[in-house]
Amino acid sequence: MKSEIVALVPVREGSERVKDKNFKVFVNGKSLLELKIDHLRQSNCFDHIYVSSDSEMVKKIAIDNGVEYLPRANEMCQSNIIWADVVEHIMGTIPGDPIVTWALATSPLFRNYSEALRIFFDCGVEHDSLVAVLPKKSFFLNKYGKGINYNPGYWHPYSQQLETYYEVTGACYIGRKSDMAKWKYWFGIKPYLFEVSSRESVDVDTPDDFQFARDIYVASNINIQSEENKH
Repeated sequence: MKSEIVALVPVREGSERVKDKNFKVFVNGKSLLELKIDHLRQSNCFDHIYVSSDSEMVKKIAIDNGVEYLPRANEMCQSNIIWADVVEHIMGTIPGDPIVTWALATSPLFRNYSEALRIFFDCGVEHDSLVAVLPKKSFFLNKYGKGINYNPGYWHPYSQQLETYYEVTGACYIGRKSDMAKWKYWFGIKPYLFEVSSRESVDVDTPDDFQFARDIYVASNINIQSEENKH
C-alpha cells in the first residue's frame, strides 16, 4: 500500500528578530506563509498540507488558502520550550502515520519537494530520513582561533582538499511520523543528506535575510520568465 505523504508547515505568530516575518508581504502581495502553501500545492506531491500553529490569524490564512489547520497548544509555540517536546506534540496532531515533509515558510527559495521525496523513497532501509544540507569546503575556526577542520599554518591546504562539511538547512526534512515522534526530532540517526544550492538554503531569520531572499526570489523569477519568453 502506498504511503500517505503530507506536508507540514509549522508557524509561530511571534518572531524575535523579524516582526511578523511569516505574514508581512514578501512578493506579489503574498506572505512567506502564503507563498510556501502555493509552492507545496504546485508540487502535486502531497495528500494533505497541514499548517501547525496556535494562531487564529494562521488558521484563517490556512483555510483561505485551501489547506488544513492543525491547532497547537499555546505553550508549544513559546520560544523557551524544548524543541523535542514541540516535535512530539505536533506529531501527535497529525492523523494516521504518514510520511511527513517539514516545509518551513522561512525557506522561500526551496521548491524541489518532488526530487527530495523521490530520493527518500528510493533509499529503502539504508536511510531512515532525509535532511536538506548545504555542502561546504570552508576553513572554520573556533572561538579561540583554533582550526576546527584544518591546522592553520604555512602548510595551509587548498579548500578543495578539505573534508566536506554539511550545514543543516531549513529547506526540507522527511521521515515517517511515528519515527519522528520517537526521535522527537526532524531526522534520525541514518539521514540521507539531500544537497541543496546556496540559493535554496537561504533561511529568513533577520531583516537582512528577508530582503536578501526577496531580492533573489524576484531576480530568479524574472530570469525564468525571460527564458520562457524566448520560446
